[in-house]
Amino acid sequence: MSVLVISNQKGGVGKSTLTVLFAHWLADKQGASVCVVDLDAQCNCSKSLTRFGGSGEAAALFSAEPVLPSAAAPSSITLMQGSKRLADLELARADAVIPQFRRQVAALSKAHDFVLIDTPPALGLRMSAALIAADAVLCPIELEEYSIDGVTDMLKTLFGLQKRYNPHLRLAGIVANRFNPHSARQKAALHDLVANYSEFVLPAKISTRSAIPEGLAAGVPVWQLAKTSARDASEEVFKVFELVLQRMRADAPVALEEGAA
Repeated sequence: MSVLVISNQKGGVGKSTLTVLFAHWLADKQGASVCVVDLDAQCNCSKSLTRFGGSGEAAALFSAEPVLPSAAAPSSITLMQGSKRLADLELARADAVIPQFRRQVAALSKAHDFVLIDTPPALGLRMSAALIAADAVLCPIELEEYSIDGVTDMLKTLFGLQKRYNPHLRLAGIVANRFNPHSARQKAALHDLVANYSEFVLPAKISTRSAIPEGLAAGVPVWQLAKTSARDASEEVFKVFELVLQRMRADAPVALEEGAA
């Protein structure tokens, strides 16, 4: 399982941040070659990974013109950058462009150890294409009063796409992101989330820490910052990513069940 989509139908949950950090972690700590596909027209991933240069636009993956990737070197990151052109794809015929995207992503996965796809925060053609082309999906959420409703909607989407188009799609996990350990409200939301979706929720969370956006603004992962808060943030991030990788490598990854949705 090498193609992972980081996705949620709700915006502001930290999808792009986790995509960038996971790419750095796989390259730095696992010695992997990683291709990041930025499908969000806001291009946040592309901005954070700009020092790696662009290997082409992600929008090109929806065309019949083949993207011919060369074998990537270990411990490297390749970027298929986002652009404003991505928004226009929502008006395209799904049956014409999604098969092209799926084929192009399969080619990328043969040239890289991992392909990470960041999606826009809305269910549309681009998110659907990513999930249809994926092996697994990671769902970051922020803990608030509507978290359970959001997870339920996302699982319904995942199960529907799995049932109709991608029977191999698995859930790498739901991760609580930007968690405030001093908030009674967030603690209660986390309790409810685990009670309802214990088999999906990762037994680790990422707290709200200023070091994470500081690192991204500097163009480096948080573990390369020399400060105490960065070390604490890194420990949480590492634990989450280790669990995600374990689930991706497992012989029997967590399957989506109709009853869960």
